[in-house]
Amino acid sequence: MEDTEESFLSWTSLPDHIIVKIFSYLNLQDKFQASFVCKSWNDCFHFPVLWADFVFIIQDDNKTATTRHRKCLEMHGSHLKNVLMKIDQSKPICRSVACDVLNGIASHANRNLSSIKIDFTGENPLFYAGSEFVQCLKKLFGCNPEAIETPMDSLVNVDLSGMPVAFDDNVLNLLSTNHPKLESLNLLNKVLVCKVSPDCILQLVKKCRKLKKLFVFHSSMSDDTLVALAEDGRTPLLELGISCRRQEKYGSDLTSEAWQQLVTKLPELKVMLYFDHTCPLHRVSEIMKPEIPVHVLNLQTFTMIYEEVNQASVHYQNTLEVVVLQTRNSPELGRALVNLARNCYKLHTLIVYCVLKKEIVDEILALRPKMKKDATYVLKWKPQDEPWVVGVEEGD
Repeated sequence: MEDTEESFLSWTSLPDHIIVKIFSYLNLQDKFQASFVCKSWNDCFHFPVLWADFVFIIQDDNKTATTRHRKCLEMHGSHLKNVLMKIDQSKPICRSVACDVLNGIASHANRNLSSIKIDFTGENPLFYAGSEFVQCLKKLFGCNPEAIETPMDSLVNVDLSGMPVAFDDNVLNLLSTNHPKLESLNLLNKVLVCKVSPDCILQLVKKCRKLKKLFVFHSSMSDDTLVALAEDGRTPLLELGISCRRQEKYGSDLTSEAWQQLVTKLPELKVMLYFDHTCPLHRVSEIMKPEIPVHVLNLQTFTMIYEEVNQASVHYQNTLEVVVLQTRNSPELGRALVNLARNCYKLHTLIVYCVLKKEIVDEILALRPKMKKDATYVLKWKPQDEPWVVGVEEGD
């Protein structure tokens, strides 16, 4: 009886699917240590399902961790489908290892990579341009090496928003030429100057006809791209994110006619408009055209702004769901926010980074009771230390 109970309680007697489930919650280091428990656990450590979604955390100069990353890539590179890379680019060794990993994925004989997201987590070295990562991306997005027979057109989701690197047309031309099945692309990083031309994005849209989500800078967009997105025979675009910055001082607008053509063809389209503090203020109202189905509006201007809030409450009263505002308080701003809450019946998230009057906060929450119930707001009437807590207006 005792032997039976001991066998029942033994970790080695757990079914494989239970062990695999446990492993799925562990990071690579803990998973690696757990694999030494017994042979059955070690076998489960190598199950392909555990390597389909993988996070490479490259944030220290530990040689053991570096070797482990390379060994895992060598053994399980063919199983990687959805990859997230977190890289401390402030350390040369981390940059070197990350590039090795990217090159290893790119040249793997049986690559099945579907999604790639790369986030830089440290401080950029002074005057660092990330040119070595640009070269790695060219290899990753490029055509098949001669020694590899498996087609490498499997990339579906590409998110480069966490890389403050200046991508050029060459990188994206390789992506669109060799990966026509692309469904999602995010280029909204924090680099100071966008080097991606409107013609490059136009060609990408024409080649990648399954595109469902696209996030780019306004300076990379054109009327022709909007028209191309409205063409027959392509997968309908679901989300379009456009960020406007300093380059809009010299840029041209997307016309109302082009927007109207796109919205008529894609009535379910959701558009996110972002304006940062470098965007000339007079360009904000010019870009916010009434034909755009704006669902998310981000106005982080750091200056006094309220006319644009009133404009949004009129133009986007049937679509607006999320508003993020970083500005200075004024009586006009208070009235504009109340109008926004009153007119935009779909509004469920309101983040305001300035101290308002209490009566304004009370009126907004009275107009949008669900927003108060769900605590999807930042509305303060008392100064407090940052970070401000979402859904707690007093900061108590």
